[in-house]
Amino acid sequence: MTLTHVNRRPWTFMVYMAGDNGRVFETAAGRLKLMAEMTTAGYHDLAEMGAIGTSERMAVVCLFDSLDGSYVIEVQRGQGFSDSIIEQVPDVNSGDPAVLRDFMISSMEKYPSDRVALVIWNHGSGWLDVDHYAVVRGAGDTGRSHSPIFRRTPRRVTEDGTTRPIAYDDSSMDFLDTKDLHMALSEAQARTGRRLNLIGMDACLMAMIEGARELAPYADYFVGSQEVEPMAGWPYDAILGAIDDEPELAPPDVAEAVVHHFATNYGGVTRAEQTVTQSAINLARTATTAALVKAWVDAILAADDPELKTIIRKAVTKALAFQDHNYRDLGDFARLVSEGTKFTSFPAVHAAAAKLYAHLQDRGRDAVILRTGYTPRYERATGLSVYLPPSLNVNPPERAFTIYQELIFPQTTGWDRLLQWLYDEW
Repeated sequence: MTLTHVNRRPWTFMVYMAGDNGRVFETAAGRLKLMAEMTTAGYHDLAEMGAIGTSERMAVVCLFDSLDGSYVIEVQRGQGFSDSIIEQVPDVNSGDPAVLRDFMISSMEKYPSDRVALVIWNHGSGWLDVDHYAVVRGAGDTGRSHSPIFRRTPRRVTEDGTTRPIAYDDSSMDFLDTKDLHMALSEAQARTGRRLNLIGMDACLMAMIEGARELAPYADYFVGSQEVEPMAGWPYDAILGAIDDEPELAPPDVAEAVVHHFATNYGGVTRAEQTVTQSAINLARTATTAALVKAWVDAILAADDPELKTIIRKAVTKALAFQDHNYRDLGDFARLVSEGTKFTSFPAVHAAAAKLYAHLQDRGRDAVILRTGYTPRYERATGLSVYLPPSLNVNPPERAFTIYQELIFPQTTGWDRLLQWLYDEW
């Protein structure tokens, strides 16, 4: 099945599906499964995409790395995989930035369009880059047991409390860390001359201020989840249907549509049992967010008072946390500090925290958060999480924190210095 040639479409929608997960590794400590099998979910999502498919209005193209093989797919209307134009390619390593780069370049060149969206589809575990496969690489001497990381499972972090990046590939024991994403996105941008109008993370725990600042040079809008996602992930039939119905939708409208349909698909704000959050983020405005955070951090460190430290530590314990308790809602934390310092001798800290909270509460085209979707248990979520662990005593502490300090956000705001001051460590 082929389509009539289209010179230029309104949208190209690219999905990078890292589905080679769920393998069982033999280690010195026994058989170990690091994460959930996602190939099945991949076929399900391709069927959802196939409800709409490629047309003269939008190209839908996927790189699907699965347990069964690797495929480049131009999704056609029908049943998804079986009805699409499929090219089987040699098994790829979805954790190789060159694979993501080349997929983006070839998709934009083959399917020219006015607007471009990229979705990175996998497990995802936030923006602290720690090698999850170290436990099975080499000699495989784990020394301790590890729980798998899944969408929608009771535990998604290893016992040492560390977190991981995105696009895991069990066959290659590789993943995309932050430097890899920078490499892939910057090289694709240089080759094509195109910024992404929208980047989405159909993955867990990725809607963080740290990640937003890393993505800002390459994309206009970002959609992601603060919490772990249900295994079914995004409802692609509804999302692509919104673009197909109105192909001239602007990027912020598409970002908001993803949030709307994701929340609606899982019950919106009516089903408290679901772990559902989704945020549409204006990446350009995150520079203002970072500036407000820096002013707040500067005020705290200038005060350098034990009473203030006690107030902030209490705010950490009360701030909305997610299933990885190293990650908490930035706005909710600012609100608690603002309230805790209202009638104290720390007016600068109170004012800076209140200003940040108001900034994160704002909504609309000129706001940093265009829209959020959530279930009632997350009603305090403002749309962006931050690395705010209960202590810095993770294992190995120095390496994990050193990795964090390499991110743009702590380098420009001093957030790492705040954490060190807060916990009197290093």
